[in-house]
Amino acid sequence: MTDPLSSPLLRVTVERSADAAVVRLDGELDCATAPQVERALAEVLTSEQPPRRIYVDADRLAFIDVSGLAPLVHAAHRLPEGELQLRNARRQVIRVIRLLDLADRLGLDP
Repeated sequence: MTDPLSSPLLRVTVERSADAAVVRLDGELDCATAPQVERALAEVLTSEQPPRRIYVDADRLAFIDVSGLAPLVHAAHRLPEGELQLRNARRQVIRVIRLLDLADRLGLDP
């Protein structure tokens, strides 16, 4: 399923299976685009049958700031430890996450 929550700065798509959801982020995640991610994650978490795991694919995420991390952290807090995992993040995204000591909480790939 493709989530229509897109803007010129960020495209968000969601793919679901029986026990997992993959949220793909393409663009920049900051205060202007964080509400898109918040809505997409909220829809996944409040669906009739929420997935056990959420994988956030950050392969095409070019930029993230503290306000952009907020929806990811909020979703991670709503799931058991390790059930939200950020994958394929670029070096600059990883740097921000590690500086804020959120790598473990977001299940960041080593």
